[in-house]
Amino acid sequence: MKDIVTSFGAWIQALCEKDPEKARKWLATGYRAKDLQLKLFPHKLTARSAQMAAVQTMESMIAPLAHPEKAAMVSLFLPCEPLQVLGLAPYSCEGFGCFLSGTQAEGTFLRYAESEGLPETFCSYHKIFIGAAEKGLMPKPRFILNTTLACDANMLTFRRLAQFFDVPHFTLDIPYHTDQSAVDHVARQLKDMVAFLEQQTGQKLSQSALEEAVARSNRSLANYDRYLTLKADKCIPCEMTGEMFAAFALHNLLGTPETEAFTLQCLKDAEGAAPAEGVRLLWHHTTPFWVAPLRQVTDFNRKVQVVACDMCFEGIQPSFSDDPYQAMAQRVVYSAFNGPVARRIEKGVQTARQVKADGAVWFCHWGCKHTLGGAQLAKETFEAAGIPTLVLDGDGCDRSHGGEGQLATRMEAFVEMLKQGKGGQA
Repeated sequence: MKDIVTSFGAWIQALCEKDPEKARKWLATGYRAKDLQLKLFPHKLTARSAQMAAVQTMESMIAPLAHPEKAAMVSLFLPCEPLQVLGLAPYSCEGFGCFLSGTQAEGTFLRYAESEGLPETFCSYHKIFIGAAEKGLMPKPRFILNTTLACDANMLTFRRLAQFFDVPHFTLDIPYHTDQSAVDHVARQLKDMVAFLEQQTGQKLSQSALEEAVARSNRSLANYDRYLTLKADKCIPCEMTGEMFAAFALHNLLGTPETEAFTLQCLKDAEGAAPAEGVRLLWHHTTPFWVAPLRQVTDFNRKVQVVACDMCFEGIQPSFSDDPYQAMAQRVVYSAFNGPVARRIEKGVQTARQVKADGAVWFCHWGCKHTLGGAQLAKETFEAAGIPTLVLDGDGCDRSHGGEGQLATRMEAFVEMLKQGKGGQA
């Protein structure tokens, strides 16, 4: 399978040089084949909920390729319920950067983006997508919407893409402070965003349908929070990519019936799982799924499990407003990724205790200033709370950075230390 993926990725890159539209059609065909495999032939150890998230995410990548006229390009943290109500598909910049890397088709697009002036230190998820868009592989969206939350690259990437595609662009500006005035400010902007969508589509958004979608979002996050609590005493073997699929389900796809079904299945999987065993890790930031030696340490391993990732739980709050605009605003304003990095670290410590993690991994994805800048404070804070922490440097999707062996070696040593701390019983 690895050789097939490698060959397919190389072929897509070569074909894009000659005929980008044909390459796009074949990319969609390849993703449809993968979608079918995920549905019919999942890994025997894959939990049903993980399979559902994988299928849902894969189909969300196929939709913009197949029907770009119904696609709105979005950043990861944008509340997408208004898009769902209007029948639009979220077109994820970060998602395609991740998927093109998984297809092993990222190299050409990274090099092209850098040749066009993007610095090496720019986020590779964004660089891959920009390169693929400007070389013609990615289709033109109806319009572009993004937030300013978490990622500095947002301000450059989406403005550049709006100019390149020559499409309307709306930015949701998230205040750095976290209080009710910030929530009110974002709620007003969300209403402006809906007005923008109505103008662009010529459709009137149904208030009742929006309320229903946001209510599903609130229930889904509450379900996932209960799942994390149940998971504390359970062993659910998983793979690194599973956390990224869950992150997409709980962000751009949040509010859909499929995401709510996924979270309900999470609860069922936890209720039926065996008792906890092995070393339990809390992961922070994206997962470098392309690093095979690292995956050998964690994937479907009852002795070493990634039990949670902050890309999935950062938006969970104790409660949300019944008003849909207020609720969507609360989700981004009070996100653990908003404000000083100490808020993200505090949320991590709370969740580590919730899932009974033995240790934490803080993954410093190359180009993410928010994560890189908080690494030392995170390590100090986690360890002061009694949670051993490993800071790993790497890249979530750019293979050219290398270091696969070193990542695995450091992880193995960290796991061995945690085993010793558990009396060698893990």
